[in-house]
Amino acid sequence: MKIIDNDLTIQEVCGRIGGYHRCSLGDGYPFLYVSLKFQEIFGWSKEEIETRFDNKLMNMVHPEDRNLDLFHSVFRLLGKDGYHYVSESIDIEGDSILHGNISDVTQFIREKEQNNILSALTMDYTSLVLCDLKQDTVEVIKQDASCAEMNGHSYSESLNYFYDNVLMKDSCPNYMDLLSNASLMRTLKEQGSLEWQFQIVPDENGVSNLGARAVFLYEDLNHFKIIMGFRPIDEIVKREKVLELQREIIEGLGKEYFSILLLELDSGQIFSYREVGENGKCIADFCRKYENKWCAFLPAYADEIVTDESRENFLDQLSLDALCSNQDDFSMTYEFKMGNRIIYHQTRIVYVYKKDRSRVAVIGTRNIDDLIKKERMQEAKLKEAYIVAEEANKAKTDFLNNMSHDIRTPMNVILGYNELMKPYLTDPILVDYQHKIEQSGKLLLSIINNVLDMSRIESGKMVVEERAEQIGLVVEEIENVFESSAQEKNIVFTTSVDVDHTHVLWDGFKVREILMNLVGNAFKYTPEGGHIAIDVKELNCTRSGYVRIQTQVKDTGVGMSEDYLPTLFDSFSREYNTTIGKVSGTGLGMAIVKNLVDMMDGDICVKSKVGEGTCFIVTFEHRIADEECIELNQELDVLDGKSVLQGKHVLLVEDNELNAEIAMAILEQSGLILDRVEDGLACINRLSEVDADLYDLILMDIQMPNVNGYEATRRIRQFKNLKKASIPILAMTANAFEEDKKMAMEAGMNGHISKPIDVNALENQIINLFKKVS
Repeated sequence: MKIIDNDLTIQEVCGRIGGYHRCSLGDGYPFLYVSLKFQEIFGWSKEEIETRFDNKLMNMVHPEDRNLDLFHSVFRLLGKDGYHYVSESIDIEGDSILHGNISDVTQFIREKEQNNILSALTMDYTSLVLCDLKQDTVEVIKQDASCAEMNGHSYSESLNYFYDNVLMKDSCPNYMDLLSNASLMRTLKEQGSLEWQFQIVPDENGVSNLGARAVFLYEDLNHFKIIMGFRPIDEIVKREKVLELQREIIEGLGKEYFSILLLELDSGQIFSYREVGENGKCIADFCRKYENKWCAFLPAYADEIVTDESRENFLDQLSLDALCSNQDDFSMTYEFKMGNRIIYHQTRIVYVYKKDRSRVAVIGTRNIDDLIKKERMQEAKLKEAYIVAEEANKAKTDFLNNMSHDIRTPMNVILGYNELMKPYLTDPILVDYQHKIEQSGKLLLSIINNVLDMSRIESGKMVVEERAEQIGLVVEEIENVFESSAQEKNIVFTTSVDVDHTHVLWDGFKVREILMNLVGNAFKYTPEGGHIAIDVKELNCTRSGYVRIQTQVKDTGVGMSEDYLPTLFDSFSREYNTTIGKVSGTGLGMAIVKNLVDMMDGDICVKSKVGEGTCFIVTFEHRIADEECIELNQELDVLDGKSVLQGKHVLLVEDNELNAEIAMAILEQSGLILDRVEDGLACINRLSEVDADLYDLILMDIQMPNVNGYEATRRIRQFKNLKKASIPILAMTANAFEEDKKMAMEAGMNGHISKPIDVNALENQIINLFKKVS
């Protein structure tokens, strides 16, 4: 059955009424006519309604609402822009025709939901989440640390995570029973809202107290919407504890306090209200002995009963002058001499006013010996656990350092021999094999570096070290690194730098690592014929002496889904794994980028769309480099500098035969003359024996038998022959961490290059060293 469109009179009249329509009373309510207003509300034409919905009203209704009495309820109809909440007024004509008029009430429903949310917000909660207990969903509206782990998880997952990892279970033993989906729905149906308090695991500031409130919003067949708020209540709990202690002391502190005294501050007169047991009687006897005069009682009691270690503090805090000047209630602990034993007492002072408005101090004393000893045992256990954790962390660091060295050594052999055989290959098949070995080796090295970098970031060993550099040169370096990749994949790779302040103080190593990861990912996920761009520009900066630099890395690659973006910077997070996407990696690159950006107080955001590409935007504020810094750190020009290498005599200090063979073969191709010794001690002996003019440079390994590279360098720098003592020394080692580079410089070396050896980087470092010397 098709929609009738030849009744012009009805169209003219009804088309001006809100969503007027006529339907047959047959199965699914087939349309006989829809007005222009109806089409305008939902965005569908008559033809689209006929084809998409089989010309039936019921097919437009939300599946969850089809069991409702449509003509006496608010229900949802599908429009081009999503579902609309509507109400329907009807008139039945005979036994076969329904006249209906749709009213769009979506805005009203949304406002009603919003009003309910705003009502809950008035409680001034610092975190708010919107939950659907039937759908088991959570939507974070306003967030702090108390609900940081709820993003991206279901309600039940968040509840379990919070219980297992965040909640101090003793503070709310019935937490899971109270807040499970079914239990919370029952409670909110009966009460409308629920409040509870709990504590979360301590951080460096100690235990945190939180208050929470759940408020019912609405329920239908498939939804049970609530809003849940969290707020810190440390101050409230603190005030309540103060009031509780005041009531406890003033109204009769019960059996816990063996002595309660009332001290009139204006006269210094003592009145004893409670004396229980031997200790209580001791204090009362002292009071009576000194005629209940505080100024006579206190020094005598302190001298005879209080230990030497506690006496001075005891007298300072409890002197009459101190008690009169103090405005706040307080407690103090002291050591009490009991025969040959020492026990711990706590004195609590609370200020109150008598009926005549005179101010008095109520002083309660109790035995806390068991509590103190328990706390000290706990402190000892915590200290022991801390030492164990530190030792484990040190063991992990040592393991990673050793692993770095042990992995890089064979990697240097693989990539080194691969590089050496490249000029001798003429067979295209073998050339292809060699190229794939090189690519895979570099990929493995990248994976190793990512794992080690992430570990160092987490352990806090990575620090920011600033030096003056030219922004454009760093971008040019990145462009050169990826130039061959762009040619291989036929990708248009462009860069632009638009800055007024060309030189800045920054940690160039970390900036390069950020760009290498971002651009490397762009090349991984951009197909042949695509476009990748690095655009750097200077933004307005209100901070004196600083410049604000924004870098965009854009590509036309596969892009990322909106669902994946919130987890993009998580460790080991990948939307396309190696099996599915055919792209290798650890999933650590973006986590490293985010940590490095945060470490340098920067900001990173991402825009991406599946099938269109991705744009990363990184923004930093850097100090502007002055002329002195620029001159001190000016990069040396190494273009056409290979002639500097010709005929230079180099001493290679390397204990590994394969590494030595590779280094000598590579460097001899550059025109250098090389001699080799096996360890640091042999290096020292060789330098002692030869003429001071023989060697122009020493390439020094670090981990060697007899004498390591650091110690060998320190001894060389102490030679009496100044020429030998000042010979340039370049660390060439598998110790590749930033702290290794720092240790090399502190030992007196002139530079550092890590294995596996990058031939161009090594040549450039050597050329720079020779140019500095000359």
